[in-house]
Amino acid sequence: MGDRTADFMERATNGQVTAATSSPWRWLSQVRWIFDTSELGLLGRADAILQVESTNLREGSRTLLEAKHRLHQEGIGNATAPRDVGGGGYRWVVQLLIQFLVGYRDLNMRDAAHLGHAELLLLDDNWITREELHQAVAGELIGVAATEPSGGSNLATASTTIAVPTPSGWELTGEKKWISRIEEAGAFVIFARVHDDIAAFYVRSTNDGLARASLVPSGLTGWSWGCLVLNSARVRTSDMIGDVAAGVSLFRRHFARYRPLVAATCLGAAAASIDQWVDFVLSRSDGGRVLMGGALEKIGQCRSRIILAISGLVAGAVQTADPDPIWAKMAKAHSVEVALETVRSAARSMGAQSYEAEHPVRRTLRNLEAFEYADGAIDPLFRSSGYAYVRQTADERV
Repeated sequence: MGDRTADFMERATNGQVTAATSSPWRWLSQVRWIFDTSELGLLGRADAILQVESTNLREGSRTLLEAKHRLHQEGIGNATAPRDVGGGGYRWVVQLLIQFLVGYRDLNMRDAAHLGHAELLLLDDNWITREELHQAVAGELIGVAATEPSGGSNLATASTTIAVPTPSGWELTGEKKWISRIEEAGAFVIFARVHDDIAAFYVRSTNDGLARASLVPSGLTGWSWGCLVLNSARVRTSDMIGDVAAGVSLFRRHFARYRPLVAATCLGAAAASIDQWVDFVLSRSDGGRVLMGGALEKIGQCRSRIILAISGLVAGAVQTADPDPIWAKMAKAHSVEVALETVRSAARSMGAQSYEAEHPVRRTLRNLEAFEYADGAIDPLFRSSGYAYVRQTADERV
């Protein structure tokens, strides 16, 4: 271990460097210079708590929602929320490294250590002083409902969920499908069509007009998953986020911040799989000599891609908390592809044992495959990036 890496690890873990806590820090040493002592201390505390909570989850002594509540109580889950709403006020780039640690320790905790979709409320100044936002900062989970049965998450084309004005507010009718955290969420931000516009509404999960139905996913099974059926669900006028035409803009701004967090989480999970892969090679009775030649090259390739990907994420986030939506799409799509290739390589190299359903590498692979679709399918995200670049080039030539 190099002196610079060891110094970074000691600062981040407050001097408590052990074999159990050191692994993720070896992956982050290239970006250490961006973070001050306070931020490194927060990251060290986050990792220590994540280790404990991941163990509790595996043993069944704690639920994901309970883990989220603890992370918020400890100032991790709300670390980058503004101080005036009860958050820690840390830079947004810090959240990227928290998410890398989350992925490294347990991909199921992906939405336990940040505000998640509650950040949509922060995009409307009228919500800053409201109790609903403060509850979310304290740890209540907010889901998002955008995708409809007739298509993906291209919000501008959503047409089956309709909001109709009433004397006291709005009535929402329609169906949203493939919604994560459907049972755990205390409320949802639901996007609905209002004539030619899309609006966003805050709807409590206990709303009389809202029904939930579970679906069984093939990956990302830590949180529940399913569909929402709205049957004249009544909401107040004040429960709209932004104005009646703000829905698409809110969605794009929010996911420009959310998708890089997904990217960092997936890279953390892939890094953990490489470390498990290395342990496998070194634990063989022949000392890994039979595997070593081909494995070394592939491990080197995968490690290089992960380190460069996380460095690119941090570089793109260090100067802004409001990233470009196209950059965010590229970040998510590229990072998921890198993570998937890494974990598939680990699984192939480890052979039969990695085919056990609950082997850590196999479980990570199932979850990462779900991210090919969740929070923006990979192909459309790359397509958006390509379209933006071609159009920019064409405009410059006019």
